[in-house]
Amino acid sequence: MKKFTLIVLCFLSTGLVYAQQNGKISLTIYSDQKLPVENATVELLRSKDSGLVRTALSDKSGSVEFENISFNSYIVRASSVGLKTGYSNFFTINETQTAIVLPPLSLVAKPVAQMQNVTVAAKKPFIQKLNDRIVVNVESSMLNAGSSAIEVLERSPGITIDQNDNISLRGRAGVIIMIDGKPTPMSGQDLANYLRSLPSSAIDRIDIITNPSSKYDAAGNSGIIDIRMKKDHRLGANGTLTAGFGQGIYPKANAGTTFNYRNKKLNVFGNYNYAYRENLNHLIINRNFYDNGVFEGSDDKDNYAWMPFHSNTVRFGTDFFPSKKTIIGFVVNGTFSGFQRDANIQTIVNNAQNQPDFKFLSLGTNDDHFKNGVGNINFKHTFDSTGKELTADVDYGVFKSSSITSTASSFYNIDGTSKAEDDILDGNQQGDLKIKTGKVDYVNPMKKGAKFEAGFKTSFVSSDNDAKFWQVLPGGPQVDTGKTNRFFYDENNNAGYLNFSKEYKKFNFQLGLRGEQTNVKTRQVQGDKQYKNDYFRLFPSAFFNYKLKPEQTIGASVSKRIDRPSYGQLNPFLFQIDPTIYGTGNPYLKPQMTWSYELSYTIKSMNFTLGYSHTTDVQNTVLSRIKDVIPDFVIKPGQSENITVQIPVNLSSSDYFGLTATTPIKISRWWNMVNNFNLYYNKFNGNLGGVALNEGAPSANIRTNNTFTFKKGWGAEFNANVNGGGQYGYAKTKTQWGVAIGGQKTILKGKATIRANVTDIFWTNLPKATVTYEGRYVEHWHAYRESRVANISFNYRFGNNKVQQARKRSTASEEERQRAGGN
Repeated sequence: MKKFTLIVLCFLSTGLVYAQQNGKISLTIYSDQKLPVENATVELLRSKDSGLVRTALSDKSGSVEFENISFNSYIVRASSVGLKTGYSNFFTINETQTAIVLPPLSLVAKPVAQMQNVTVAAKKPFIQKLNDRIVVNVESSMLNAGSSAIEVLERSPGITIDQNDNISLRGRAGVIIMIDGKPTPMSGQDLANYLRSLPSSAIDRIDIITNPSSKYDAAGNSGIIDIRMKKDHRLGANGTLTAGFGQGIYPKANAGTTFNYRNKKLNVFGNYNYAYRENLNHLIINRNFYDNGVFEGSDDKDNYAWMPFHSNTVRFGTDFFPSKKTIIGFVVNGTFSGFQRDANIQTIVNNAQNQPDFKFLSLGTNDDHFKNGVGNINFKHTFDSTGKELTADVDYGVFKSSSITSTASSFYNIDGTSKAEDDILDGNQQGDLKIKTGKVDYVNPMKKGAKFEAGFKTSFVSSDNDAKFWQVLPGGPQVDTGKTNRFFYDENNNAGYLNFSKEYKKFNFQLGLRGEQTNVKTRQVQGDKQYKNDYFRLFPSAFFNYKLKPEQTIGASVSKRIDRPSYGQLNPFLFQIDPTIYGTGNPYLKPQMTWSYELSYTIKSMNFTLGYSHTTDVQNTVLSRIKDVIPDFVIKPGQSENITVQIPVNLSSSDYFGLTATTPIKISRWWNMVNNFNLYYNKFNGNLGGVALNEGAPSANIRTNNTFTFKKGWGAEFNANVNGGGQYGYAKTKTQWGVAIGGQKTILKGKATIRANVTDIFWTNLPKATVTYEGRYVEHWHAYRESRVANISFNYRFGNNKVQQARKRSTASEEERQRAGGN
């Protein structure tokens, strides 16, 4: 702790040495029709040699700001699709002029002959590669119309989702999912159901951050996926109306609205979205059991599940502007959803000669309900024009869940006669999770392109999960004492960070250090099992970039990160899928630690990144024979021991090697292509139930997105992807691929858009894998899902179109909400 204090003092003393000798430049880009130009490329150049200092994109109001600019003489160059390049006059920023507002810069339209009868609408590209992240602009893709958030993620570069709805980024698990900068507190199936209920029409963009700085929570060994919701920034009253319908095997529908009122002193905003979706999960499983390599038997399962659900999501907030330098705001988010599952499971059990012995039929049902609410109060004060600012957030979240379950199984001989009594297990599970967080962040720009950042965060999490199970017998229900349990979880986490960055003519760097102290207590009522774990960890990070030429940059970064188990992963309740398959959590699951290293090369708009990471105590969800991971599991008299369980465990370590490329290509004025390549190798080491693991496999994720813009408001899109599978612990997934097409038409003088698409046209983007425990257990599975869906959507925009720049903020409950899975 003394060492950490000394480091903090060193950073603070370094910050005090610097005096502020930099400034701020603002301007607005207009077309010759006096309309603001959004997404214009605006470059700040040195006047003496035209050297590029910084680049920015104009916002919806055409506004651009350059902050922390060293004293010098400059010129601004601006360009946009369909408009001629424009230049500002020369100007100087110095001690007497630290904040300069340039006259509006007007860009003249190119001659019609140059446009070749093609109407090009300026809009954000579907995929943007920025310095520290990849941005997926959801509305820019026609294929996202009518989709859910989880389907948009599946079409995003480097993201894969397995049969259990676990999300991986560039072949690595341990992803933090955020909503508006706040981690969702659910995980696993609960998180997947929430993402399925969230319509794409409510999402503005998705930020994919593979190597976050110390400013972010240290959680997430593979990175952060931040889903940013829409917020209208126009002055006056305005909003949108959206409706959509989709048809796969089952129907889907969504509708929503956003509203916004803004003036110079107040901004009131909100949205409401409703979604109804019926989904299919058809899982085919072949399980083989061995005793020291000798075949004992197998079974074949056909699990067909119909899963309808509905959701209502609400967001409301207000920003107050008591002065030009101060903003006070609050935001309330709520999600109310219901999920059902009707699963028909047919199982044929084979003997040691691999011949059918008997069969059983199971009916599994769920009736689940979720009520999640999070309130946030936030504050921002800007001290001066240099960008010195103080922000603060306080969050309070409540996440309630209920699940009524039933699994009924009937056993038959191969000739159809009854073999044994029915097995019926009913359950009632209630969950109550509360999160309280607060954080403060300080940014202090200094002389000659230097910047100092510091912050503190504290969080308190309490969870109460109560599960009751009954065996339904001829004489009436009887409490199943082996499965009934109650689990309490309490966690306090305190964190502080320091960042120092500096920009030179061709070189910039950022050094950061984050410290996190965690206190955990758990208690299981059954057996009065208690667990306590207190620890403190330091998480350093460093980022370096060197400009070889104006359009060529090399970079390097290193960071240490932690993945704490999600609250659902720690839940020890034993859930029955059928009499031979269970799922459970692990209250003794340890955090995993990761060191990540990256080298990058950027030339113009293309980026290439070489990465390596090493993880210890790897959290991996495994499918295993239940006695190998739960030795005290009670086998009923006459029941076979060929029972499996899905459970999170800690493997010894994993190593990841990867090469990622993002290559945007402009084929013509009307055809733009963005290609993403991720080639990687994953290797895992561990031991489970006496079965050693030392396996690795290469893989590749390749994706191409093509957009076509035609005249009179018509547009089209073509998307193709290949996922080469890979090694994930004891499992090895197979290759899958898909193709999607879409089209759109703007109508009503540009105020409305109609979009249509078909995803996974050939129904080939379907997961399959083999799980191998040498000498003990081998499982082959493949799943059919509704990846092929035809969608149509309508979007209408109304109100004032004059735009005011909105502030960007994240709130305090960043990691905690991810681990629980709310919004």
